[in-house]
Order: sequence, then structure tokens, then C-alpha cells
Amino acid sequence: DAVNFIDSLLKPTSPLADQYEVANLLLVKRCLIMGTEKELHVPDNLTKNPTSKYIMKEFAGVNVSNDQMSASVLASSENLKRIFQSKVQHEEAGILNCLPEFASLDVSQQTTLFELLSFSNLRQWDFNIFDVTAIDEANPLLLVAWAVIGSPYSQFAMAKQLERKNVELSHFEGYNFADLDLEIEIGALFDYLRVIQRDYKRDNPYHNAIHAADVIQTLHSLIQMSDDRFEKEQIFLILVAAAVHDVKHPGMNNTFQVNTFSNLALSHNDASVLENEHSAHAFKLMVQGLPDKDDNLNFLCHVPAPKFAEMRKRIIEAVLHTDMSQHFSKVNDIKSRAGGKPWDKIDSKLRWDVLMYMLHLADISNPAKNSPMLELWTDRCLDEFFAQGDQERKLGLTISPNCDRNETKKPESQIGFINFVVKPSYVVLAEVIPAVGEHILPVIERNLLYWDGQKGREETA
Repeated sequence: DAVNFIDSLLKPTSPLADQYEVANLLLVKRCLIMGTEKELHVPDNLTKNPTSKYIMKEFAGVNVSNDQMSASVLASSENLKRIFQSKVQHEEAGILNCLPEFASLDVSQQTTLFELLSFSNLRQWDFNIFDVTAIDEANPLLLVAWAVIGSPYSQFAMAKQLERKNVELSHFEGYNFADLDLEIEIGALFDYLRVIQRDYKRDNPYHNAIHAADVIQTLHSLIQMSDDRFEKEQIFLILVAAAVHDVKHPGMNNTFQVNTFSNLALSHNDASVLENEHSAHAFKLMVQGLPDKDDNLNFLCHVPAPKFAEMRKRIIEAVLHTDMSQHFSKVNDIKSRAGGKPWDKIDSKLRWDVLMYMLHLADISNPAKNSPMLELWTDRCLDEFFAQGDQERKLGLTISPNCDRNETKKPESQIGFINFVVKPSYVVLAEVIPAVGEHILPVIERNLLYWDGQKGREETA
């Protein structure tokens, strides 16, 4: 009956016009005909006949009791129902839709982004986030998050938008988070990330939506180097944490907030002031939505309350993990608990801790990147530091390290940061993920030589 019904939908007179819908129906029809479940091919009137066990065994290869026969047919029916429900849920959730921000670009820009935002290209350590902003300066976070978190559906949607022929979803790699048992509202997820992107302060030279997009891509690259060692749900949560980890950053660090008794410092009792604000804002948006608007931004609205509380706790924990004041303790913790251990000795809890450590390292990865990202991010970071130093000078406060534009020397600031912070932390990660030692540590060494050369030129100028 199911095959006949599909055939009726595939007739020339059918209202179906979308090639993807037709292809999916043909796939389901093939599953019905070629499926591996032997009971699937047995006529209904035979399975309902309790005296037909001999025929079932000899001609269908099915050896079941009378009680099992009806249960087997029911199970097959439920499997078919799940196939159809999964397709409908994906369509209703908007998972197969193209972002309007992508669709509004001209074909040349779409083509370039399609290549840039492929799953394989996004895993490259030398990915240049500024290539994305050169095409769409307003939406780097949304586009990169869509391409990474929405993979492989995002890449498939881009191919459809470009009217690529003979393209199937199976042609694309990706995390496929839609398969998680969470009933994620994909449309709401990207509506949420659209608002998160808006709430990054565009005037910040460094802590802006471009930085957030860069951290998502960098974290994705590190995850891919781990060779599928992490649980899919944990990967989803850490990528969401990466997207929101600096939202609403004011451009002045925790020290400035505490020293000026800012509203943020007073609200969060001087403890991880900005990180607490980032995570609090992220969940206020998710749970409460925008003021005076009915838009649903809670993409986890179908998750049971206890499970939602657990996921919320993990995302908050991951964002708090990016507080630089905890850097050395986190490095020592991962080194002592995970360094050099085989993966079968690293349990789920410790793997989550490693993922949080990877988010932190993605957040401070700029000195470990190739040129031109190295120089571009260094200049942006120092511009923001110097703006803080100017404010501290104006307020009569002690100027924070590397924030005095009259005293800070760029090469020396980078050499110190790499030698004492970046390099040792990536050495520890390389003990857990050997590919880090192969792909990243050599870049860090080259960058040290570069800054040492810059220092020498300044001294002889």
C-alpha cells in the first residue's frame, strides 16, 4: 500500500514540483522494496494468518511464533512511520531552507561562499575568516555558524540555491545535529544566532561577531583534528557556547569592570564578570525571547526540563571556562588528567573538560594562526587594548598590561603572550590530540620567529 501511495504521488499529474521531494520519495520507495527486514515483503493476509508459520519460514525466511508475527508487522509499520515523520520534521523545522542572508547575495558571491563554507574547507587551520567578511561583513557569525552547526544541510541548501545538478544530501559531510534526540528547532536556532550576532558590539575592533565566527571555525578545526573522539551532543553544546561566548562584550576587560565598579561588576559580584554576562544574556534571549515580540528563539523548547537544565549548565560552564584569569589552572588540570592518556582511558566527563579547554584555546588562537590572520588579529586586539588604556588614563586608574599605547611594543607583547600562554597550552593539547602537534605547533614556532624578527627591526630602526 505504501509503495502504491508513493507511485500515486510520483505521477505526472502530481502537484509535487520540488526535485528534492521527488528524490526523497524515490529513496523511501527503494527502502520499501529493497529493505533488509524480511517481514517487510510478506503479504498482509499471510502475516495475519496464525497457521502460516511454515510458509513464512520456507518462502520468507522468517521464523517467528504466532505472537511475534503481529508484533513484527507492527514494528515494520512503525519504522516506515519514523521515516516519513523524520522527513516532515526536517521540512517543518526549516533545516532544508537556505538562509535569506545567503540567498540575497549575487551568484558570484554565493559561489565563493559555497566553496569557503564547505565542511572540509572549514576544518582547515589556515581558514581566513576575513574572506567571509569580504563578501558579507554584516553576517560572519550567522553564516559560519550555519555552515558548521547546520552541516550537512547548510551545504546542501547552498548547492540547491545555486541550482547545482545531480546533488544529493549524501554528497555532503557534516555533524548532522538534526539526528540528535533533542528535536532541535533548527529555524529557531538560526533566528537565535541572528539575534546573538546583532548583540555583538560592531564598534569593538576585536571582541565582535567576526571574532565569534572565527572561534566557531577554529574550534571546529580542533574538533576535526581529534578524529571523532567526542559525543555528538557535546560537540553541539560546545559550538553553541562558542557562538555566544563574547556576546555583548563592551570592549573593556574584567579588570576594567571591577576597577570602575561598573554595573556589570556589581551585578556579577566581580566574579568572571563578562563571562557571566555573556552566558546570562544568551539564556535570557533563548528562554524569554525579544521584548514585545512573539518570535520563538528557544531552539531547545522540546527538550524536557531536567535535560534542558543539564544542557544549560554545560553551556554556561563552557563560557565561564574562557575567563583568562583561570588559564594556568585549566592548563595544569588538563595536563594532569588527560595529557598523554589513550582515548579509551578518557571518560565522557573528561572529554567534555577537554572540549571546554579546546574552546578556550580557540578563543586565544590568533597568535597560532598563519599570516595574514596573525597580523590582522594582533592589530585589532591591540587597538581594543589601547582604547581601554586611554580610558584608564582618563579615569586616573592604573593602566592594564599591554593597554598603554605609549609603552607597549607590539613584537614584545606577542612574544611574551606566545611563550608564556599560547605555546604551553597548545603543547598540552597536542598531548591529547597529536594532530595539534603536527598542524599547529609548527605555526606557533614560525610566528615566534616572525615577531622576533620584527623586534630586531624595531630595535635597529
